[in-house]
Amino acid sequence: DTFNHMASDIERHVENLKQAATENHELFVGSIRMLSAAIDEKDPYTQGHSGRVAKYASLIAEQLGLNPEEIDRLRIAALLHDVGKIGIDDRVLKKPGRLTDEEYALMKQHTIKGANIMRPLAKLKDVLPGIELHHERMDGKGYPHGLTANDIPLMARIISVADTFDAITTNRPYQSAMDMDFAVERIRALADTNFDPNVVLALEAAIQAGKLRLNPTLVEV
Repeated sequence: DTFNHMASDIERHVENLKQAATENHELFVGSIRMLSAAIDEKDPYTQGHSGRVAKYASLIAEQLGLNPEEIDRLRIAALLHDVGKIGIDDRVLKKPGRLTDEEYALMKQHTIKGANIMRPLAKLKDVLPGIELHHERMDGKGYPHGLTANDIPLMARIISVADTFDAITTNRPYQSAMDMDFAVERIRALADTNFDPNVVLALEAAIQAGKLRLNPTLVEV
């Protein structure tokens, strides 16, 4: 019942987003923030996750020299990267232990589900790669399509690093929050296999410049 009630609330947010897309940009972005917050509220361990990922991704993008329009699209994609979790049953989404193969297969569907939910909104066409492809890996062992290296859009490669950075540095059912140095070391060790090395370098540069700081209470950008 709780899951159905939350899903209903989120569906209303999606309808509001569609309406806002035809009005003004400020209302549109505000609706996206509300939708991402509603998704994160499904699980107390992910509260504020989408906002932090959007902030970290934006700082990485600035370090890479992306222009303001590209960063704006990236920010929206990052805010919505987990929207497909609307369609994942809470028994799987909130399971504290290791997922079975069947449960993991269901969890992986959130990328496709998210892209399909947002696809009818023409204004979001350019952010769909960040939603659908942020779990692809450089070595082709990611999902949903098994893309490799530069076949993965830069938007998705940036969100992948930002998403992992936040997951490592916040409390989750399967681990306690780790510090920034541990997170960077772990991500660096997975450059070339999981992550774009240039994006990893940009993450490190943003941290060293003092621009990227841990902010577990951040809920929006």
